[in-house]
Amino acid sequence: MAFLPISLVKMSGAGNTFVLVDATRTSTWLDIEEKLHIKRRPFVKMICDRTLGVAADGVLFLEDGPGEAQYNWDFYNADGSKAEMCGNAARCAAQFVNEYLNSSVRGTYKFNTGAGMVSAQVLGDDRVRVLMPTIKDYHRLKTLEISGTSHAFSYVNSGVPHLVLQISNYKEAAELKEFARKARNHKDLLPDGANVTFYVREKEDLIKAVTFERGVEDYTQACGTGAVAAAYVEFMKNKIRNMDVHMPGGVLNVQFLESSPNPLMTGEAVFVMEFQYFYEVIG
Repeated sequence: MAFLPISLVKMSGAGNTFVLVDATRTSTWLDIEEKLHIKRRPFVKMICDRTLGVAADGVLFLEDGPGEAQYNWDFYNADGSKAEMCGNAARCAAQFVNEYLNSSVRGTYKFNTGAGMVSAQVLGDDRVRVLMPTIKDYHRLKTLEISGTSHAFSYVNSGVPHLVLQISNYKEAAELKEFARKARNHKDLLPDGANVTFYVREKEDLIKAVTFERGVEDYTQACGTGAVAAAYVEFMKNKIRNMDVHMPGGVLNVQFLESSPNPLMTGEAVFVMEFQYFYEVIG
């Protein structure tokens, strides 16, 4: 029995944490993956494990991109399930590319994701702006029966699907975790389910929000698509185009431009650590 060190990077986007993997043609990862027959889903579950891994919310493999995209996006939640898009991971991806794969000080990068093309611009001072996917499948009212009672949500696909519910007091979210779990797995949303985002309107251009995320199966410190989804619901109600969304891990700014159907989302993305994961080699 032997152990092979695999070099990885952990990052945080407003407290939403990810492991970034350079899986481009010039990386060492592809050779390791092929020789050791590593399957990405179980590998992700090991890396994200809170006891045996580094307690991350997801893992992003960055591959060589097709067409105009510089990078292809292969993203997994902590439980090994795949997700089409993650706004916080997109900011981390841009910072990672800037630091490890490109010499530009403030670069703009395009990623081919499951939700379409996403571009991210490194602004400096740990801030990154992401041109998010176009909002689709918006339903002002989507009624679900949960534990025998009908509940009216808004439904927004901001890259991934979200059920959005305005609540009167932010502290209510702690009491609604089990409710969120049931909504997230509701039979009417099968097979993919949906994230569940609760928000409170603090003032005209400020809301507080928290998201129960698929694949993590808990509240996360921040969710970029959740921030956009909650802001979009408020935008459709009150036509406020520029909002700050306070999430437990930090503040995300969301803008809806008159000139573009794609929202802009801006927030921090920071490096947490470089580390080596010692993968067990049998034989």
